[in-house]
Amino acid sequence: MKARIMGFGSRVMFLVSLPIMLASMPSMANDDVTRAETWFNKIRTISADFVQVASDGTSAEGKLAFRRPSRMKITYGKGDELQLITSSVWLHVDRPDERLLTSYPISETPLSLILADKVSLRPDGYETRVLPTSAGIVRIQIGKDDGEGAGRMTLEFSEKPFQFRRWIVLDAAGIETSVTLQNIVYDQPIANEVFRLPEYSDGN
Repeated sequence: MKARIMGFGSRVMFLVSLPIMLASMPSMANDDVTRAETWFNKIRTISADFVQVASDGTSAEGKLAFRRPSRMKITYGKGDELQLITSSVWLHVDRPDERLLTSYPISETPLSLILADKVSLRPDGYETRVLPTSAGIVRIQIGKDDGEGAGRMTLEFSEKPFQFRRWIVLDAAGIETSVTLQNIVYDQPIANEVFRLPEYSDGN
């Protein structure tokens, strides 16, 4: 069984069409959002393994390479079935086993928030809320309840030290998917070659 893509299956719905909206918050919540924005703006690269688990029983493992601004590569398994690669303009969905590369505007995905040159989780017209802190975890939830792309994304940070550790997605179909980062390495160089796109003569 192929891995669900970030909790939205082959539709790539989490990355492609989850519009995000943000709300007024009390000062303590604002402090947590500010800490999250500051953390992302200080980090230059992340390399990590990940474990993805969905409430429909599917699971997957893989590797993540993240280099701000603009660059992220998510490789499922050995990368022979599915990879997600971003640029400043596009999210590329690569299916090596099918020799197929499909591209979507990165601006239409929530990834655009954390891949921006200056990360802001509170742009004009957006809404969010900070969930109650438990067991040393800070949780920032972003989403909308209805309409096209309805769903929720929660970013989780460990408290001490304050570091990004996991994201959870609840899609419009009610499937919840968590992606937990492991063996994290920060701010080590990641070569341009890592983000190079495949060239399929018979692909898109």
